[in-house]
Amino acid sequence: MAGLVRVPHFRLVLTSIGSFLILFLLFHSFEPRKRAWSCKTVASCLGGSHAPSYKHWNGVPLDLAIGQAEKTLSDGTVFYHQQIVNKNPDILFLVLTRDSHSWSADFRSTHRTVYDFLDVIVSTGLDLTRVSLGLMTSSLDEFKAAKEAIKPLPFARVALFYREGDGGGAATQIAYEDRHKKDVQRRRRGLIASLRNYLMARSLQDESHVIWVDADVVEFSKGIVQTMIEQSEKRKDAGIITALCKQTITPNYDKNAWAVDKEVPLLMGPVGDGDLDTAANKLVETRTYLDELIKGTNDNDLVPIDSVGGTILYLKADIVRQGVNFPTSYVVGTTWSHEGWVGIESEGVCYMASHLDGGGCFVLGGSHYVRHADWS
Repeated sequence: MAGLVRVPHFRLVLTSIGSFLILFLLFHSFEPRKRAWSCKTVASCLGGSHAPSYKHWNGVPLDLAIGQAEKTLSDGTVFYHQQIVNKNPDILFLVLTRDSHSWSADFRSTHRTVYDFLDVIVSTGLDLTRVSLGLMTSSLDEFKAAKEAIKPLPFARVALFYREGDGGGAATQIAYEDRHKKDVQRRRRGLIASLRNYLMARSLQDESHVIWVDADVVEFSKGIVQTMIEQSEKRKDAGIITALCKQTITPNYDKNAWAVDKEVPLLMGPVGDGDLDTAANKLVETRTYLDELIKGTNDNDLVPIDSVGGTILYLKADIVRQGVNFPTSYVVGTTWSHEGWVGIESEGVCYMASHLDGGGCFVLGGSHYVRHADWS
């Protein structure tokens, strides 16, 4: 009888374990997060990506005149321009893509598209008739897809650029799967800086606020863009602002954003030619990343930092017009005989702006964040 009594108990344990495993698998297959357009329904998950049916023209006058033009620039770049007549946008979003891989993939390895990126911008709740969009790609297919994707959305102005093979740059020699390898990072980031500068210089007109977003960012916390703009308008020194970037299993994804430990003498003074690698290694050992810096802060706080990444990056347009851009080499410690030891691409922006009025660098405190795609 004792054995017979244990059987139902054993089955109950097995049933409980089985139920837990099923729920676990379902949660991680259909987790309750903001999903990409490419997997918001069973049909789109199983049948591939489908363009969303935007309905954000609601409340926008239907008689708006839209000017469109496409031409080849003197450097061979194909430029498509679209603008709503008599609109003066004050916010410019900028994004670089290489090809369809740039949008990455979110949960369930679902491949994202330009529609998913536009959905992230739409999710901000901004009035798109005061928003400009600048996008540059080295894929003709992505260039064409972007032209189609923007049609349902009332952006005040759109500037799309197609540069075949990254304009003939070094990126054509870097395999996509090798882009994060240490031995190619210097070359790759120098190229990215050059492309960022090109897109920003070509796209910025009379806007007041520039917001860079990486193509593989999939989610914004509520009100993050509005908070960046409010902080920049409230504080004259807040010319550069970023936010924590998370990934599903990584609390701090963007390791290009940090603060220097100013108590380390080697990092705060001139670095000799023979100490460049030592200084770079000491910086890596002692710098503080954003997840540590914002501990104990609230949503209204700004925390000073010394370097930013590009996952989300706010720049006050005035400091861009004064010359702040993305360094194409290690700018910190540069001499006539050699480049410096840190400060390439986004990591050099704060350094370049540090001596300008209004060139302060900050991270939003509290619960603000962006989320990076699960798979790059």
